[in-house]
Amino acid sequence: MSDDRPKLVRDMIELKKLQYFVVCADVGSFSKAAEILYTTQPNVSKAIKALEDQLGFNLFERKSRGILLTAKGDHVYEYACKAIENVEVLSSFSQTEKVEQLKISSNPSQWMAQCFAEFYNKYHLENLQFHLYTASVEEIMKRVSTYLDEIGFVYVMSSQNTAFQYMLSRKHLEFIQLKNTQVVLYFGKKHPLYHSKSIESQDLEKIRLVQCYEDEFDLNNYWRITNSQGNEIRELKNVVVTNSDCILEQLLQTTDLANISSGYLTNVVVDTEFRGFPLNEGSNSVMFGYIKRKPEELSDWENKFIDFVIQNLEEKI
Repeated sequence: MSDDRPKLVRDMIELKKLQYFVVCADVGSFSKAAEILYTTQPNVSKAIKALEDQLGFNLFERKSRGILLTAKGDHVYEYACKAIENVEVLSSFSQTEKVEQLKISSNPSQWMAQCFAEFYNKYHLENLQFHLYTASVEEIMKRVSTYLDEIGFVYVMSSQNTAFQYMLSRKHLEFIQLKNTQVVLYFGKKHPLYHSKSIESQDLEKIRLVQCYEDEFDLNNYWRITNSQGNEIRELKNVVVTNSDCILEQLLQTTDLANISSGYLTNVVVDTEFRGFPLNEGSNSVMFGYIKRKPEELSDWENKFIDFVIQNLEEKI
C-alpha cells in the first residue's frame, strides 16, 4: 500500500534545520550563521538545502553579497520562530528530580525584592532553586500562560480591571488580589515640589516621569485620562522607562524626575522613603496580587511563597 501522506508529514522536520534557517535569516549570510552556530559554512548550506528539498521550494535567494528570504521563506520564518520558542517552553517542563524550582515573576518592586530575599534566607538550605524575573504586567501574563513562571505578582489600577480581567480570561489565567492601596505620585529629591505640602492641577502638567515598564497596564495610563480633580489633562511625559527598580530608585534619589506608583504595601518604610502625594484617593486604587493559571493547582513551594507574602503584608501593617 502506498503512503499518500505529504512528505512533510512522513519525514518530520528536524529542529536543528529550523534553528539553522532562523539564524541564517537573521544574519543574512551562511558564513556568519556558521560562526554563530559553531559549525562550518558547508554544514549550514547542507542543512538549508535539505530543508528546502523537504519543503519543496527555495527559502532564500542567493545573492553575491549574502542571502535574502523568498516570499515563502518569509512565511516559513514566522512559523519556525514559533516552533523553536514552543520547544524551548516544552524543555522548561523537564525538571530534575533532585532539585525543586520556585519560578515566579513580578513587576519591579523594592518591597517584593526584600520579601524574596527574606524567603530565601528562611529556605535556602532546602533542596530548592529560586527564580525571580521582573517584567511588565503583559509580559508576566505571557510568562505564566506559557509555563515560564508559575505565578506572577502585579500592580494594576482598579480602573483598568475590566481590560485586565479580559486579558486574563483569554490566556486562561486568574488574578488573586492580596492588597488594595492608593495611587501615589513620588517626586525625585531634586524636584522643586519635593518639599511641597500639596500640589495643584497645573503642577501635574510640568512633571516628567520615570516608569518601571511601559504597557497597557502601567500605572501612568490612568493619568492620561484625568487628574485628581477629575479634569482631563494632557499626557504626562515618560522620559525614562526601565525594568529595574534599582535604577528607578537611583533616579528618584538624584534627579528631578517623578514616578506614579502604588502606596507602600506596609507601614514599614525603608530609609530611602520618597516624598509622595496620593492621587484621587478613594475613587481609584492600585490592586496588588498574583496571577496563576486558572485550571491548575499550585505546588507546595508556590503556596509557601504566597503564604509568606501574605504574612509579610499582615505582620508589618
